[in-house]
Amino acid sequence: MRRAGIRAVAVAGILAVSFPAISGAVGDSTPSRQGGPDTTGASGPSGATAMTASAVYPGLGQLLNGTEYKAAIVCAVETFLVAGLVVEDRRARNSFRLYKQTSDERYYDEYSKHFDNRQTLVWWAAIAALYGLVDAYVDAHLVGFDDPAVPHVESSFGGDGAGGGEFRVGLAFRF
Repeated sequence: MRRAGIRAVAVAGILAVSFPAISGAVGDSTPSRQGGPDTTGASGPSGATAMTASAVYPGLGQLLNGTEYKAAIVCAVETFLVAGLVVEDRRARNSFRLYKQTSDERYYDEYSKHFDNRQTLVWWAAIAALYGLVDAYVDAHLVGFDDPAVPHVESSFGGDGAGGGEFRVGLAFRF
């Protein structure tokens, strides 16, 4: 069990170190998120590719889509939740083992507490993983588009020189 943990940490470290290399390679082929729809013919990864990448390693789909900060956040949150889940699972198993050996109710209470914490973390980890998958899929379809629509306010004041004036205010959303 200890070797599996060491392997997991080693793989996570290698992938974390390779994030800048992957990001640099993707940054050259991924269209910019500025300036409207991509008209150069270049496109980012498909939604299925980004979602599969995010399922293989948390945050990889976001990284392929060119959102490095979001990739780091998704990876950190999912890693934190899974690590907490593993810790609570070990504590629950240990408390249950001690309860079986000693029949002390105190250990059963600890087991119940850690079991509940583990179950809560399972749900949070599942929600975070689902968010990562859906976000990678949606972002893959939005690569090359401007940032979210921002209202643009225009105003003008003019006159015809003969004492008549006009004041106009407009509000436009540009997509």
